[in-house]
Amino acid sequence: MRVYTRWSDVPKHSQGRLATVGTFDGVHRGHQALLEYLCRRAQELALTACVVTFEPHPQMVLGRQPPIGILTPLPAKLERFRQIGIAEVVVAPFTTELARTSAEEFVQHYLLGILGIRGIVVGHDHMFGHGRRGNLELLRQLGQALGFIVEHFPPFVVDGITVSSSTIRRAVQQGDVETAAKLLGYPYTVCGTVVRGDGRGRRLGFPTANLQVEAPEQLLPAYGVYIATTQIAGRPYAGLVSYGVRPTFGNDLPPQLELYVLDFSGSLYNERLCVSFWTRVRAELPFPTPEALQEQMGRDEAYCRTWIAEHRLLEQSPTVVSQPIHGDQGTES
Repeated sequence: MRVYTRWSDVPKHSQGRLATVGTFDGVHRGHQALLEYLCRRAQELALTACVVTFEPHPQMVLGRQPPIGILTPLPAKLERFRQIGIAEVVVAPFTTELARTSAEEFVQHYLLGILGIRGIVVGHDHMFGHGRRGNLELLRQLGQALGFIVEHFPPFVVDGITVSSSTIRRAVQQGDVETAAKLLGYPYTVCGTVVRGDGRGRRLGFPTANLQVEAPEQLLPAYGVYIATTQIAGRPYAGLVSYGVRPTFGNDLPPQLELYVLDFSGSLYNERLCVSFWTRVRAELPFPTPEALQEQMGRDEAYCRTWIAEHRLLEQSPTVVSQPIHGDQGTES
C-alpha cells in the first residue's frame, strides 16, 4: 500500500484511479463494506483503488464543542486499509484553508487535477466542501460535466442499526463496548505505553499495568471495569482493565487506564500494549475501605475467568496491533 501525506507527493497515474473520500473514523463495518466494494470495482475497471482521508479529524480543526474523541488513530486506520487491500492512501492535511474550499474546487483541483480520478464511490451520507455543500447530487452533476463516474454505496445496517462513527462513539461513551464491537467488526482497542504508577494495585494483590495512551485524542470508554485482551511478546492474554478516577483513594485523581493481566508475571514497564475491550463488568464505584475494594476485585476476577471460559476468548483471532506508520512518501507496505 502506498501512503502519501502531502498532495504534492502524489504521482501522476497513467492507469487512473477509482477513489473514495472520507474521514473513515473507526473503519467500521460500513466503511469496510464500501472499501471492499471500491477494491472490487477498481479491479473490474482496471483502475487503482485510492482512499483520500484526512488528518487531523476535521471536527478537531473546526473546533467542535465538546471536542470529538476519535475511534482510530491514523496508524490503526492505515493498517485496516492495508488489510482490506487498498492500493493507495492520500492522508490529506485538514486545515482551515481546506475547510474553506468549495465542493466544486475540491473535485476539480484535488480529485481531478492531482489524482486524475476516473470515478468516485461515496457512502449514503457523504458531504464535503465548504458549508458541506458537496453531496451525491452535486457529484453526479460534476461527473456528467467533467467525465468521471459516480457510484453510490447504500447504508450498512446491523441488527436494525445503521452503522456510523457517531453511533459507535455514543456506545463507547456509554461503556457499551459490545455494541461498539458489533458495529466496528472488531473489539474497540486502545494502545499505550506502560508507565510506573503508585503501586496500589500491587499492594492489593492485583498488580496492574498503568497505560499512558499514545493518542490523547482517542475516545476512552465510560469509567468502569472491563474484560479485555492484549498481546505480550506475541502471545494473547486476557484480564481486567479499569478506567476511571479511583474514587476510593481521593477526589482529585486524574483518570487512569490500568490493566490487570491474568496469569502473567514479569515486568511490563515501557512496553507498548494494545488493549481490546470486550464487555463491561461494572461501573466505577467508591468503596469505604481499600479492603472492600480488594474483595470486589476478587469477585471481578472470578467473573472475568468464567466469562473468558464461556466465550473462549483466547481462542479467537487476536486483534491486530498496529505499528506507527511514518511519513515515508509512497512506501510500499
